[in-house]
Amino acid sequence: MEKLKKGIVSVFIANFINMIISILTNFVLPKFLSIDTYSYIKTYQLYIGMIGILHLGYVDGMFLKYGGKELIDINMKDLNKNLSTFRIFQILITIIVIAFAVLFTHEYVYLAISLVIVPLNMASYFKSLYQSIGEFKRYSRLMNTTTVVTFIANFALLFGIKTDKYEWYLTSYVVINFVIWIILEVYFEKSCRYKFKILIFSFKEFLNNIKDGILLMLGNFGNSLLSSIDRWFVKGLLDSNAFAQYSFACSMETMVNVAVTPITVTLYNYFCKNPSKHNIIVIRNSLIILAAFLIACAFPAKFILEVYLTQYLSSSKILFCLFGAQLFYIVIKSVYVNLYKAMHQQKKYFVKLVSVIIIGIILNIICFYIVHTKEAFAIGTLLSAAIWFIFSVYDFKEYSLGFKPVIYIIMCLTIFLICGYTLNAILGFLVYMILSFLFTMLFLRKEFKYLVHYGKNLFHIHRKTKL
Repeated sequence: MEKLKKGIVSVFIANFINMIISILTNFVLPKFLSIDTYSYIKTYQLYIGMIGILHLGYVDGMFLKYGGKELIDINMKDLNKNLSTFRIFQILITIIVIAFAVLFTHEYVYLAISLVIVPLNMASYFKSLYQSIGEFKRYSRLMNTTTVVTFIANFALLFGIKTDKYEWYLTSYVVINFVIWIILEVYFEKSCRYKFKILIFSFKEFLNNIKDGILLMLGNFGNSLLSSIDRWFVKGLLDSNAFAQYSFACSMETMVNVAVTPITVTLYNYFCKNPSKHNIIVIRNSLIILAAFLIACAFPAKFILEVYLTQYLSSSKILFCLFGAQLFYIVIKSVYVNLYKAMHQQKKYFVKLVSVIIIGIILNIICFYIVHTKEAFAIGTLLSAAIWFIFSVYDFKEYSLGFKPVIYIIMCLTIFLICGYTLNAILGFLVYMILSFLFTMLFLRKEFKYLVHYGKNLFHIHRKTKL
């Protein structure tokens, strides 16, 4: 439990740094770039979010293979074979995709996407490895490096070179990812104190990792697809202005992820160690409270839209639907997805996720048919998240949700949407925070006390770590 707390602190600090930098980036880029250039950058980011499917589950197979172990318990020769096989596999995939991009597409954005396949998937490999073995400090350093260097590149292009050409920005992202990949390889070899060979390919290792991890990969891919279905619809059905507006609202969810990712990353390793049923229920209910307060970040975002980015003010309604969906996603991704993985229920996870994706597509189509605006897809996303939450609760009946948490979620979500849609940012924030606190004291008082106590422990651990 102590390692779990230290892991959460490490990843939280990294995420906090990421959040500050991401907020600056997400507000500055749309302010000073043209809508077309911003739209191209968001298109690139949308597509690279799908690159993970190109490892065909290999990374997830490795994740399951080493999950719950310590680095000292892993055979370095075996790890070397695993890593080298993956590296060669991804280089071959990249060559094929680059050839396709050059021969059949005529936009630079697709070439840039194909070039980052190897570095992005290699970084994903190292992130998953560090997560599976509980090396959260190294995981955190990797996150910080990527974010900080990208931030510097964006601002150098924006205020140094003063360019509005999207090609410059995409090229910088490609170069950054390659540099980080090289650093990761060198750093990992030194930290393991083992001479890694780079030209080993094991067909058996290749097949075993894909066989073990493909369902989990498809589940993770489905998770990403579900989270981005709305943007794919906006990209395909509406103009670049609508896509830029919608993408901006999506980028604001960074403020929520700062607190969620540390928990999501660390709970898998914790669940692998078979915690008690009581502990899992307490963690789940505490996260419901945390989620209810975290979505209030939508109000500061709305305030900035009202006074700073007025050209993106029409994304305000989208913002509140997407943040409302986070009330469900935070609990799903932190608890239920990790339970599926830790209990080796990848097949059940995959089947349910495919069902939710299909439902999500249908809901997006229906909502767009009824409303016929970009807001329709945000409503579809919110409804899809609620349905996925219901499916997850049903799959883990042994961790009974209970009447009070259900009422709490419904009350908080209703008040959140009413305040977001009808009140200005400051008044809406105050009303929502007061009412959600009252609901917490009424329905989940014990869990709130646990959450406060746990937060104090994390703070003390951080102070001791610094000392």
